[in-house]
Amino acid sequence: MKVEFPESVKDETLKYAVIAARYKDKWVFVKHRERDTLEVPGGHREAGENIAQTAARELFEETGAIKYMLRQLCPYSVNENGMLFYAEIEELGELPASEIERVELLDEPPAELTRWTYPAIQPFLLEKVQNILSMETDLKKYFAKGDLIPAIVQDAENGEVLMLAYMNEESLRRTIETGYTWFWSRSRRELWNKGATSGHLQRVLEIYGDCDDDTLLIKVEQTGAACHTGNRTCFFNRMR
Repeated sequence: MKVEFPESVKDETLKYAVIAARYKDKWVFVKHRERDTLEVPGGHREAGENIAQTAARELFEETGAIKYMLRQLCPYSVNENGMLFYAEIEELGELPASEIERVELLDEPPAELTRWTYPAIQPFLLEKVQNILSMETDLKKYFAKGDLIPAIVQDAENGEVLMLAYMNEESLRRTIETGYTWFWSRSRRELWNKGATSGHLQRVLEIYGDCDDDTLLIKVEQTGAACHTGNRTCFFNRMR
């Protein structure tokens, strides 16, 4: 059994929602009445629900959370597909009558796999959440001066400068997660995946931040042309 994190899955295949949650800087675990082990809140999707509704319902039913911020992070796949969520809980109410006996708040996830109800699955899901949160914390420094940051794209093989575009925090996060460049279009006011329609993709090999943390250098393996004009590079108009 192996936990995988596909880039996308069809909504109708999502059978589970798992919610990694924190409350007062502690990880939220629950104990089932019939088990001695701990688990991350989550459960099956019910008929008529979208997957976010499943996550909200399961979070309340298993923890009593009544005030929280819920984020959809990414799909995961074991034998079936599920969606991984993260919640910052502000207020816990009374635990509803259910199969959950109690909520346990831990400084760190259980180190021993024997303490987990689903040791082959949930530790890997929580590790994924921790990695995403850590990455987001690291990325924030690049946007301390503004919402956008210039990104210089360079051919990793020969050093040729291919283009300059702008990134916001979300496009940089997607670039890191997918391994292909994503940018923010200032004219269209939307995210765009370079080469998604043309096939001229940029596979990211290395990313560097400059000394002031306000410019990025992205070294890529370029497929086809980097410029919308069909030129290999956007810098083909020589001035002198």
